[in-house]
Amino acid sequence: MMWRGLAIAGCALLSACNVVLTNEPLFTQADAAGAPTLRPGVWLFFKQEGCDVDSAKPFVDWPDCAGGGLVKEGKIAGHKSGAPKDELERTPVVLAAGDPRVAQLRVDVDVGADAQASASGDATASASASGGGHSQPYGYAAVRPTKLDEAGRIVAFRFWPVACGPPPPKDKSGADTAAGTLKPLPGMDMKPGDPVCSTSSKAALRAAAKASEAWAEGPIPEARWIRDGDR
Repeated sequence: MMWRGLAIAGCALLSACNVVLTNEPLFTQADAAGAPTLRPGVWLFFKQEGCDVDSAKPFVDWPDCAGGGLVKEGKIAGHKSGAPKDELERTPVVLAAGDPRVAQLRVDVDVGADAQASASGDATASASASGGGHSQPYGYAAVRPTKLDEAGRIVAFRFWPVACGPPPPKDKSGADTAAGTLKPLPGMDMKPGDPVCSTSSKAALRAAAKASEAWAEGPIPEARWIRDGDR
């Protein structure tokens, strides 16, 4: 799915590690008032290194290494892996104003048989499984516009996942010593050992979005508008 990449080329939301998830949305479209909007049309949200994609083709024909999608009327539509080519999934997106902007959208979290992700607090987000499970909490990505068109609409932006706190230390082999942070940021509800956190505070989420830029792994990806139309 397109927003799989958005969340998270940033892939963190999908693996549900050290990211903020909430059962209920923190933002509404009122939080985006007065700020530039995404230009409607076809977007390339991420492209893996070495990916060969002909962006002139319909985005549903792009390879899996390229995350394409359609922005239209406050929603993002993308092709779900394994679904018929013309079957799109749509999710509302809120691009809250601020510095950085914060994108809120519903994400799919698949939890394996021996995995569990839970966040405590008023805005609990959880996904647990004894034999597999599925959850659709709200995920968050910090967004920094890098280019506007002549009408003042966003046509390119960089983004990174909103983290619960600094990454856990690594062991001698370079692997994380824990699934989530050992030092949650102020306002983040997180039990010891949990891989995700939650919050009911917009201010805490905005502060985490800003701090998380320093913890983004690898080059920060840039999404860009490709063309008008719906394919």
